Amino acid sequence: MSQSIRLQLNEKPSTLSLYTRALFAKGLKGTPKLPTTSITLANIKAGAKEVEQYRSVCGFNHDNNQLPVTYPHLLAFPLHLELMLLKDFPFPLMGMIHIKNDISQHRAINLFETMDVTCSFDSIRKTQKGYEVDIKTAIHITGEVVWESISTNLVRKKKDALKVEITKSNPEKNQIPKELPYKEFWSLPSDLGRRYALVSGDSNPIHLFPLSAKLFGFKGHIAHGMWTKARVIAALFPKLNSESCRVVVHFKMPIFLPSNIQLNFQINEQIKHHVDKKLVMEANIQFEVKDETGTKPHMQGYIYAL
Repeated sequence: MSQSIRLQLNEKPSTLSLYTRALFAKGLKGTPKLPTTSITLANIKAGAKEVEQYRSVCGFNHDNNQLPVTYPHLLAFPLHLELMLLKDFPFPLMGMIHIKNDISQHRAINLFETMDVTCSFDSIRKTQKGYEVDIKTAIHITGEVVWESISTNLVRKKKDALKVEITKSNPEKNQIPKELPYKEFWSLPSDLGRRYALVSGDSNPIHLFPLSAKLFGFKGHIAHGMWTKARVIAALFPKLNSESCRVVVHFKMPIFLPSNIQLNFQINEQIKHHVDKKLVMEANIQFEVKDETGTKPHMQGYIYAL
């Protein structure tokens, strides 16, 4: 068994330099294995100015000192890149696709609290489309876990279409109904990717300009998946009436910019399920982001009160 390595950083890495390194990173040959390294960003605080800019771009309210539910992902994202740029990570970073994101907020985080952000690889699965890699994030405040996430990235493997061992994932608690009763319509400008990149640090070329996106096989530049998730939470979180929540999304078809999209959602006041043989009642919101006509799905998911 390989020995785990723990690295500690005292300041957030520059995502621009990380993406520069990613352009020259190559994958390893042989059976892919994930590094056992964990990386911690210690004693970090969110900047008030940066949080305010993030709220503006993503549509969150400006009337409290709580971090938006998705904001801690911005602190973890450079650590995700650092993990995927380790020499023993088996895949090249460029070309990986973020296909699922699962966030659990156990309590709201105050703007002025000091956090420790720890990221590590969680698991790898071989599927019909390639390999799925999970990255786990945990945020501690004075030793207490207050926020967790699992980010799932897909590595496409062209030669694995036939000889593949399929891992079946657990079904979601609730399938998205065909028709959701409530709708909101949003118009996304062409510069949205650049605006979000400025506040998030995620300057992946596929989000910035049509030409830079075409270099990586896209017909045009696309919205960040985590912007879409943040925008949905900004719209729906106030309806949950709970600061403790779990938000799971599956990213579907990309949103090309500029674009008109719609949010469809349904609020279920109480959901019954069992945890450790105890019946738990939860508020629940199911949602789906589609194109303007309502035919192409961009993102699906749900929010649970915890």
